[in-house]
Amino acid sequence: MQRRNGLFWGLFLLTLGVLFLARRAGWLDVDWHSLVNLWPVLLILAGINVILERQGSPAAFVTTVMLAVAVPTTLFGFLSRDRDHGRYGWNWHDRDDERDDENEESEDETDGEDNEDAYRSERENRDEEPKTVQTNTFVESMDATTNEAVLKLAGGAGRFIFSEPTTELIKAETKNNIGAYSMTVDRDATTRVPTIDLKPTEEKQEIDLENGKIENRVEVHLNAKPIWQMDIAIGAGQGDLDLSAYAVKQLKVEAGAADIDLKLGNKVDQADVKLNVGAASVTVRVPKDIGCLVKKDGALNLTQLDDFTDAGGGEFTSPGYASATKKITIRFDGGVSRFKVVRY
Repeated sequence: MQRRNGLFWGLFLLTLGVLFLARRAGWLDVDWHSLVNLWPVLLILAGINVILERQGSPAAFVTTVMLAVAVPTTLFGFLSRDRDHGRYGWNWHDRDDERDDENEESEDETDGEDNEDAYRSERENRDEEPKTVQTNTFVESMDATTNEAVLKLAGGAGRFIFSEPTTELIKAETKNNIGAYSMTVDRDATTRVPTIDLKPTEEKQEIDLENGKIENRVEVHLNAKPIWQMDIAIGAGQGDLDLSAYAVKQLKVEAGAADIDLKLGNKVDQADVKLNVGAASVTVRVPKDIGCLVKKDGALNLTQLDDFTDAGGGEFTSPGYASATKKITIRFDGGVSRFKVVRY
């Protein structure tokens, strides 16, 4: 299995490198719109590959090679198509809104060359305008009676940082030149448990991929006293999530094309972590003095669990898991991703 992982990632990187080189040299003349519409074929191919590997069939070698070429080609198609359009949208509403946006884009494409010229002129004017960086600080004071709290954080492309605690319930600092953030705090009428919602104010953020002038940084400091439940959803970029100083009972992280470094502590007896990512690199750091159970799903993952024991069915346990007084369960579901667990 590990040999095939090495083969997959070797061909994956080789194919992606050749495609980028070919584009820079001007050798590519491809209708990317038609190509990326075939992405469901990858799911079918991945399913066949999983079945063949489970059966120990030699044909799994062939499907692995096909995936190693098809996956980077499709990803490259997405990137190239977005590069040609010059912008990309992060939409924080439901799927129906996304479909409406797609329908509107399709109608715009049929309007002719006049609309295309108008768009280019508008984009050039927008690029000439200076993009000022906004810095905001959001603070909610700590109530001595608060023993539990909920945090919901949403963001697009950028860098997201969790670091040392604060005496406030939360102190968040945002620095961005695209849109803005808002924070609301609602307390349950009965339990008085606060729910903090930190997210972009705009429904859709237009990001210019050509000039790369993007500034979106969110740094969060929490109070270490409450037991926390967290729901973190980010698009692309980097997540430096040092939660080792906090008592985190439940954590859910959703990310697209991101590089995530997550550090957990030993402040609760039982913690539940769910990671749902796309094309991402994820490193999770857990203390050695707690038992760790990893439940992994996803066919195209490069996984590194050095001192874990394979319990079967996609489950892996750390040494001494059964007798540990404190435990953590990590559920990982990834697309084309790299997943690593480090015990410190």
